[in-house]
Amino acid sequence: MYVMLRKDTFGPDPKYANAACTNCFNPGATSSGTWADHGSGDYYCVIDHGSNVYAPVSVASLGVYD
Repeated sequence: MYVMLRKDTFGPDPKYANAACTNCFNPGATSSGTWADHGSGDYYCVIDHGSNVYAPVSVASLGVYD
């Protein structure tokens, strides 16, 4: 599963690189990913399930660090 970084802008929101979450389906495991700096602004993450668009996702916590 991947988490895509997007920037909240007027018009279509730019898509940035996906961060791979390699432990997503291992109970109690932690995954992390990184993105390059894309400047100041409001960003959000979009989960990309790949071909299994109906896969349930449960996240205990999400941390964003700069």
